Amino acid sequence: MPLIPLMLLLTLTGVAHAGGAACVMAKFQGETLDYSLVYGKGHPVEAQEAAEAELRAKGYADYYKHLDVMRAQNLSNLDHAYVIVIRSEFRDLRDRPRSAMGCGFAVGSYRDAELEAVRDLQAYFWGWKPDLHGYRVVRKFHY
Repeated sequence: MPLIPLMLLLTLTGVAHAGGAACVMAKFQGETLDYSLVYGKGHPVEAQEAAEAELRAKGYADYYKHLDVMRAQNLSNLDHAYVIVIRSEFRDLRDRPRSAMGCGFAVGSYRDAELEAVRDLQAYFWGWKPDLHGYRVVRKFHY
């Protein structure tokens, strides 16, 4: 019974949303072809929709027989953040060329954002190892 007053209080307080960001990747057969990163004062889902629209405008929604994938790889509800986007090009265990990207958002620093980008890339490409395959920073900014 004490849970109901708490839930009522949480719904009545109404948290005002100040901003958000989305990093969306266009992928095809183990390759990350392109990305779009959108941020602004709207909800992160609005940023995701705008990023997907940007990639669609580039032709990624129908890259090859509808097999390409647009994936919202990382979302942020931070109204201000340090942002790092990383990219790695490497060969997998079967010696096939692969590419992967990661996006990181952090309140504290670019270093925190870079660590988050590494975690993001690993979450979507399990075989990738930063020490073995390496990466480069392709975008770095603060909003």
